[in-house]
Amino acid sequence: MAIAGARRRAAHDEPAIVTVGDVTRVARQHYGYLFVEREEAAAALRQRYEASDCRVDCMTDAFN
Repeated sequence: MAIAGARRRAAHDEPAIVTVGDVTRVARQHYGYLFVEREEAAAALRQRYEASDCRVDCMTDAFN
């Protein structure tokens, strides 16, 4: 959901920027989690980033 949202927000011909903060925000707002560990959110984002072939059109801080 965070990647899809970032892709929708990206300007034409600009990379989508999806952050670990985006993932934690989705987990809280959509799934009702009160707290999400940064490393868990980063790991989930890395997994979806690679599975969704995001290297083509996205940037992330999940690998830092």
